[in-house]
Amino acid sequence: MVLVHLVYQSVQFGTILTPWIGSYTRFAAGGFIFISGMSIGVIFLPRARDPARRGATYISLWRRSLYILGIQYINALAQMLLAELEGNGGTYYSIWHVLRNVLLMREGGDLLPFYIVMIALSPLLLELMRRRGGPIVLACLSFCGFAYGMRHPWAFSLAMHQNFPPILWQAVFICGLLFANSFRKYDALRLTWKMAVAAAAWTVFGLLFVSEYSSDFGLPHLNLRLSFAKVPLSDGEALRYLSMIVGIVVTTDMLWKRFLVSSPFAEFVQTLGRKSLAVYVCHLWVVEGTALLATYWWWMGSWQIILGIAAVLLLWLFALILDIYTSPRQPPRAPWIVAGMARN
Repeated sequence: MVLVHLVYQSVQFGTILTPWIGSYTRFAAGGFIFISGMSIGVIFLPRARDPARRGATYISLWRRSLYILGIQYINALAQMLLAELEGNGGTYYSIWHVLRNVLLMREGGDLLPFYIVMIALSPLLLELMRRRGGPIVLACLSFCGFAYGMRHPWAFSLAMHQNFPPILWQAVFICGLLFANSFRKYDALRLTWKMAVAAAAWTVFGLLFVSEYSSDFGLPHLNLRLSFAKVPLSDGEALRYLSMIVGIVVTTDMLWKRFLVSSPFAEFVQTLGRKSLAVYVCHLWVVEGTALLATYWWWMGSWQIILGIAAVLLLWLFALILDIYTSPRQPPRAPWIVAGMARN
């Protein structure tokens, strides 16, 4: 997500890396939303099925939604203030105009507002999921909503022409929730079946990739009669996101015990993922600062990829410090860099 947003901010990664980071392998938004839905299902669906914990579970989700709403308000005000200081602020007629835009979540990005809405709706989704035939009904409702959104993408949006219209992106969230509902059945599959799922996912992704980017590689055009656009999310792009996410999930699952579980990469990613909300908010500011620095250091050219790497490492350092600070009674495992030095 950091690297993709830096590409969008015109940080120079070179003619080769820029399309690969910003287009060909881009899945951060879809992955973030899919995992959000999957996390709700894995953590809260078992509690929703327990009558003794159901009410408290739903209340905790609504509290979480309100908490994230507060984070959104603070972050939006801070971003607006920074934009004014940089001379890139919008046109506001009064302080009430500013407050209205913030309260209605028309400022400060729309990914967190989308997440707030979906968390607030999660008790209703879980209530449907726990009932017999509920997952099928939810899948049908989600598909119908997406189909309606293809013609009316800004229906139910908090602001027009933003990046994450709820009527479209709810489908990715719901897919994550449905996957969580079937996770035990998936986890019990034999390796051959998992390999078949991974092969199918990567095959679909490959066909969609060729259909979207064949002209970039001088290949014959493959017309699948799908459109590919992130804003607003189109059918082909949604399928590309989902096929890539499923491919990554199943492939890493098969490689986990043998290659990944004790690897530096897994330790690095887990540190970033444990405090995802705080890390997401921090990443907005890291990207903003890195992009501003890149405008002054324009002479670096494609070597600005160093700034991208530094931004990711800075975010990881923030996540590590936060991890240590919030776990005082159970000191976290030594970072893989330190652990490696100790072993040597």
